Amino acid sequence: MPRTKDNFTGRIFRSLWLPAMLSSLGWALSDMADAVVVGQKLGAVGLAAIGLILPVYMINCMFAHGLGLGGSVRYSRLLGQGKTQEAADSFRGVFALSLLFSVMTAVLGSVFMEPLLALLGTRPTDGALYAATRDYLQILVAATPLFYLSNVLNYYLRNDGSQRRAGFGSVTGNVCDILLNLLLVLVLDMGTRGAALSTALGQIITVCIYLPGFFGEKHTLRFAPPQRGWCAPTLSALRAGMATSVQYLYQMLFFLVCNNLLLRLGGETAVAVFDILQNTSYLILYLFEGTGRAMQPILSTYQGEHNRRGKKTALRLGFTAGLAVGGALIALVELWPRGVCLLFGIAGSQAEALAFTALRLYGAAALFAGINILLCSFYQACENEKPSFLLETLRGAVLLIPLTFVCYGLGLERFWLLFPLTEAASLALFLLLGIGGRYRKTELPAERIFQRTILSNMTDVMDVCRELEAFCESWDADAKQQMLSAMTVEELGMAILKHGFHGRTDGYIQLTAIMTEDGELELHLRDDATTFNPFDMDTHRASQSEAFDMDSMGVLVIKKRAKSFFYRRYQGYNTLIIKI
Repeated sequence: MPRTKDNFTGRIFRSLWLPAMLSSLGWALSDMADAVVVGQKLGAVGLAAIGLILPVYMINCMFAHGLGLGGSVRYSRLLGQGKTQEAADSFRGVFALSLLFSVMTAVLGSVFMEPLLALLGTRPTDGALYAATRDYLQILVAATPLFYLSNVLNYYLRNDGSQRRAGFGSVTGNVCDILLNLLLVLVLDMGTRGAALSTALGQIITVCIYLPGFFGEKHTLRFAPPQRGWCAPTLSALRAGMATSVQYLYQMLFFLVCNNLLLRLGGETAVAVFDILQNTSYLILYLFEGTGRAMQPILSTYQGEHNRRGKKTALRLGFTAGLAVGGALIALVELWPRGVCLLFGIAGSQAEALAFTALRLYGAAALFAGINILLCSFYQACENEKPSFLLETLRGAVLLIPLTFVCYGLGLERFWLLFPLTEAASLALFLLLGIGGRYRKTELPAERIFQRTILSNMTDVMDVCRELEAFCESWDADAKQQMLSAMTVEELGMAILKHGFHGRTDGYIQLTAIMTEDGELELHLRDDATTFNPFDMDTHRASQSEAFDMDSMGVLVIKKRAKSFFYRRYQGYNTLIIKI
């Protein structure tokens, strides 16, 4: 067996991917539910109304996902470096800023409701379309803080090892949203107001399920006032998250332009088809985004511990899983567009033929869009925001907006070529600009990183200790540092074999040693033993001559001589970080 085999990333990815898929599926069905039930009840007018409010939804997504993603990437990296207090403080700042932004947005949106409706493209003279849009928008704006909280808390729960709670809360809230839609819209005939109210109630249920994940001793996350000086690092996290969430700003601008152009080309029917297209895209693209969310905690953690092999494995697994599930749905849409029309209540109407054309052209675009989403997720999670920002800007503004006007000139039937042209051209241009490794982030030289997989036997522990000592010597570490590094791996390895594996012979310990440029040695150990923290061993008895404990004695020496040490049970594995 190769001594550097990655025995952990696949299992960690699978444990994160299924909850992320369930969450994404729940979000997609919840977002689609409004259009489905409103389309069944109100037809093209209801679908057009939901399409017109999309820009407001996008601006909320931009800040909510920007704060959640940027903050959680930083949080995971800090935990990967053993900086628990700094990680907890960063969460408090992001939570405070999300509350501030969301309340301001809700107040401003409510005060300027009429100008906002005019900006979206509808006025009182539009009659039923204006009324349906206003009814939905009033509740959507008032519920803005709920939307922020559910998204930000979901990001942090997944990065704190509570991915099951994150997935369960998301799925439960979205299922309730769907059921409430059926009740309020189809049964009680509340129209678009009922659809918006069901969404708000679903968010309340989701947040209530998330909250217990922020209480109790086993959680690093805590609700508390932010520390002094919280604003600057929190805004920095938002800027980092905006590298990906800027897509929502571009989509907002695109929706404003596109809705107005489509109203000119085909009126309510054209906007209704566009809304069907957008809701279909939720089902497909949310699966790619969910795969990106599953990769993110792994990539961010590995970024902190310089685990390059693990990052490559996570990227490969993410692309394989994302393209498999996304590709299956794309094939379904291409082969059965009539099923989509039946779902949204326009089968047999004058909009059906136009929807067939639009859906098939969008299916061709979705595969390129999925690849773009996964690439952005990878760069964002590795805190390399520039490539992510570039790709999102290409596909969301630089190419999309001009091509919208070009395709507008082609007429209504060919307008939908906009999507495959934009996604394919964006990917091609991004890859062309990246030739020569321009997107590579400056990192620690590979020769400063020592990585081995230790099998669950004493001989392997001793062999790796000798290799580690030679690695330290090659970087001119003094004798004390060489001895302490080898001793640390030996003593902790033996303790894990005895107290963690309990005689198992099929376990693994992954060691990553990093010699920093300032001469500090970082040791990262990950094992698949039962929950066991060597630093919790009773080292007090080790110092008493009448009750000498050899296992505890070695841990006691490490505690006294190491610069810092940190234990974390993460994604079902024990993780240790020791700095020497």
